[in-house]
Amino acid sequence: MKSPRNLKLIFAIYLLGLVMGGLYVGMVAPVRLVIQEFFGLGDSVGIWMVNIYTLFYAACIPVVGKLADIRGRKPVFLACLATFAAGSLVCGLSQMACSFELLLAGRLVQAVGACGIIPVANAEIGASFPQEKKGMALGIAAAVAGISNVLGSAVGSLVMGIVGNEHWAALFFVALPICAALIAAGAACLPNRTEENQGALDIPGSVLMVVTILLLLFALQNIDVSDLGASLTSPNVLAPALGFVVALVVFIAMEHRAASPVFHLEYLSNRPIVVTMVVSFFVGGVVITMTLIPEVAEFIMSAPTGSGGLYILPVGIMTMVGPPLGGKLIDKFGPKPVLMGGLAVAALGFCMLAFASLNSGNAVLLIAGLLVMGLGMGFAMGAPTNYMILENTSPAESGSAIATIALVRQIGTTVAPAILLGFVSAMPGAQGFFNMLLCAAMFCVLSLACMVFYKKH
Repeated sequence: MKSPRNLKLIFAIYLLGLVMGGLYVGMVAPVRLVIQEFFGLGDSVGIWMVNIYTLFYAACIPVVGKLADIRGRKPVFLACLATFAAGSLVCGLSQMACSFELLLAGRLVQAVGACGIIPVANAEIGASFPQEKKGMALGIAAAVAGISNVLGSAVGSLVMGIVGNEHWAALFFVALPICAALIAAGAACLPNRTEENQGALDIPGSVLMVVTILLLLFALQNIDVSDLGASLTSPNVLAPALGFVVALVVFIAMEHRAASPVFHLEYLSNRPIVVTMVVSFFVGGVVITMTLIPEVAEFIMSAPTGSGGLYILPVGIMTMVGPPLGGKLIDKFGPKPVLMGGLAVAALGFCMLAFASLNSGNAVLLIAGLLVMGLGMGFAMGAPTNYMILENTSPAESGSAIATIALVRQIGTTVAPAILLGFVSAMPGAQGFFNMLLCAAMFCVLSLACMVFYKKH
């Protein structure tokens, strides 16, 4: 497929879209308590301004990815930006209306808009760039998305520092001019690619898929690893888990009969795709470990609670460098050796933190472990698995294929924190962090074992 002449401009528009979607994953975190206090809410209710975003973000990814394959990536990308802007406007207006329910509605709409940006952008980047540059381009996209997620909290704190906590609505309003500029640029410059063989969107299947994923995520979020037996039999886990099983059975039956299924069931009988999905799950678990690094750093350095955030910078630097470099290597050697090398380096970094840094109280050893871990994660996250799924699927389904991998990765990020924090809460202190770091290393090792069986069709 011939690359468009204005490829750099197209690339820049999609990258800025990834920045916008990524930042708002974490931007609300530093002001959650401020917003809770404004509405007079406790943690159990206030946390839903975060949970509702992550739940619907994951659940709607496959549907929007499929819609992009049918309607074209350009209109869906622009619609996602417009939806995200509408959700941001509603979130901002919720302060004026003094309505927490309005805030939740806005966060849900934001999630629906943001969930389509990643699969659509990566599918278009994969389709636009020539084969010899595709890995590099996907690597840069992975770096931008990853860094945006990491920097979200910092940007949120910066905005609040400028406008003041009493004007927290500005955190959402700031998205409006950026989205408007991206929509205008995208409407003028982006190509629209779609395939002739796509049918209509399977609306009943799409709705049921969203419900099925939501039930699964509800069940996973309520599992308490420190008291696993009681947790698995509690109504908070058992009810959504049983609902998930029933919904899944009905969904599979519907998809077998659908003319244009929202999820390609044949993926489950395709070994390279199954391997890619399993590895993506574990990669999601590895990447989310970054959110726990400040707590590990505070323990190692005996630092005050809340001060460990600075130690995420070495990881952030390496996850910025790793994906583009890994993408170049993918263009030369393919995704398999690059991903396996990244996983091995990340496992080494976690082991360095566990065996050398944990009881040292030494900043140099801590930073060294974080740099190695971050470099490995930079090579492993995003680009290789996106490349793998694209090389095993047709261009007609690239959006839904990328969305499938994004969904599986998101499920990994949902499951992993409960497991990792379970080790810390079960054995507080050095032993708990030691077990947590070894568990993260084991995620890498399990992914490496799976990659042995990967071979492109």
